[in-house]
Amino acid sequence: MNKRRLINLIGILLILVSGILLISSIYSAFLLREQRLKFFKNEEIFFESFHVETRDNVMLNGMIFADKEDKKLDDNSVPTILIINGINAKIDLHLYKMYQLVKLGYAVLIAEQRGHGESGGPSGFLSKEPKDMEEFIDFIEDTYDFCNTTHLGLLGFSYGGGIGAILQARDDRIHVSVLYHPLTSLDGVTERIPFQNLVGSTPAIKSIDEIKDATKIADEENSKNILIIQGLEDELIDPEESEDFYDNLDGPQRDDIALEKRPGLNHGENEEDEDSFKYAIIWLEHFFHDQTIDISNRDDEIKKISLEEFNYPENQISEILLILSIILLFFGINIVILRSIIMPLWKNKSFQKIKLDTNEKIQDYKRMIKLRTIVYVLAVIGAGLLCSMFNRSLVYGYFLLYPIITIIIMLFIPSELHSNWKEEWKNWIKNDSKLFIINLCAIMIPMILFLIIFSLNASIMLKPPINFLNSTAIIYIFIFFGSVIMDFVYLREWKPRHTLIIIILRPLTLILFVLFVPIKPFPILGGLISFILFISLIGVIFWYARQFSLVMARYYKNYVSTYGLILFPVVIIMLYLFFRIL
Repeated sequence: MNKRRLINLIGILLILVSGILLISSIYSAFLLREQRLKFFKNEEIFFESFHVETRDNVMLNGMIFADKEDKKLDDNSVPTILIINGINAKIDLHLYKMYQLVKLGYAVLIAEQRGHGESGGPSGFLSKEPKDMEEFIDFIEDTYDFCNTTHLGLLGFSYGGGIGAILQARDDRIHVSVLYHPLTSLDGVTERIPFQNLVGSTPAIKSIDEIKDATKIADEENSKNILIIQGLEDELIDPEESEDFYDNLDGPQRDDIALEKRPGLNHGENEEDEDSFKYAIIWLEHFFHDQTIDISNRDDEIKKISLEEFNYPENQISEILLILSIILLFFGINIVILRSIIMPLWKNKSFQKIKLDTNEKIQDYKRMIKLRTIVYVLAVIGAGLLCSMFNRSLVYGYFLLYPIITIIIMLFIPSELHSNWKEEWKNWIKNDSKLFIINLCAIMIPMILFLIIFSLNASIMLKPPINFLNSTAIIYIFIFFGSVIMDFVYLREWKPRHTLIIIILRPLTLILFVLFVPIKPFPILGGLISFILFISLIGVIFWYARQFSLVMARYYKNYVSTYGLILFPVVIIMLYLFFRIL
């Protein structure tokens, strides 16, 4: 057996093993599903997913949990708690708290905000969400006869706590609220994370300055029965902001408004702390089940609370098998394609090398560099000017509009190897387009399959999927690929040593853009020092990304498509980990 056949055989074997692992991944998902369904059955908990269509046609994802006996009732008598998660939280984050509340006799609703998980639309960042929750409650009122929606409880966390603080002031159906470190002041957040000009106007947010937060809406007249639980080591929500909100509600003079300060706990620790949750329980129990609970003596009352053991089945076997499967599939497909398709195309390709062997060619080469560099700089000035007038946004301006302008103009500036731009791109279509398309497919097929199977397995296992069919995914792709393709068309057919100019030029263009759209340093991320480092190193980052693609191009025989090796996984990770605001 010759070497070529052996390598192809290895590629085929990798694909076959990948298929076995993929099937095993799906099988593992079904096993976990059975375990979880058995758990809910044994605990006699009814659960159901549902979707609520909002006034602007955005679909919100939600879940409801209740004791199976309570579900049989039709007199709206079961006390009901609405859980509103924080930013980036998955819908299943607080299943432990849901379980404890169901065992105490509550029905529990979990709402997934717009721009999160399976819900549609980009986030409105407090501008639309309180109204969304009113419609969410309307849906529950019309759909589930056992839920008491005239006297709802609310359990909100961080961003969700900020939504809850507004909601309870607007909607009389909220009877009692527990707010973990609520985002009540946008001014406070933007001081630590000044993202006004970072994102700018989005399809859902015209101006963050116009958004009314809880400090502007909730007051002592329209607020009641609120417990605020604040970790004193919280770096995301300043404890002073919770204290100011508490004072704004006239909390020190009221028995139904309380602030529970949790020493030594930061943002995440406060949400996970059992004692913090016990404070929430006694507050809810007092207003729903037992008014003899002394909410003015909470430290003693929580000692009487015991929590149920929560043995919810959990493992990542399916995800691990899927990742291994996709890695093997990636190598298998690429081995077969490289040997069977790419190498034959590469051997038949005609090449043109840069030979600066005459003074005329040297001068043409220098003129090309000067012209492209002038365009590269003028384009960022144009983008900055447009954004300063219409949308003060670093993301939309520097990482989206600027690359688009630059790419379009650069396409018409050929290298000295070509007499005009038409000849250059005809040559690219003839010699490189097939390699580009084949390589891109070889990279994308495993990643698309990963997204499909991951989401399929997630739905089987009752876990959150990756919501990749949305406009944010398209924007991410344009942002990441636009920036690197801009540098590609700028530096194409340059001598390697001359491409180092990007290390200096990138920081320069960013500084020029920031002159039009000022960006303040983020105190929470290190302030001025980290801001300077980011600007200084942005050119290095893009240059090394380009070098990585050049190295991979030795195998793929195509430069641009290899950026997908870095950028597609980044897009997938961002879609999974972060809420959608773009």
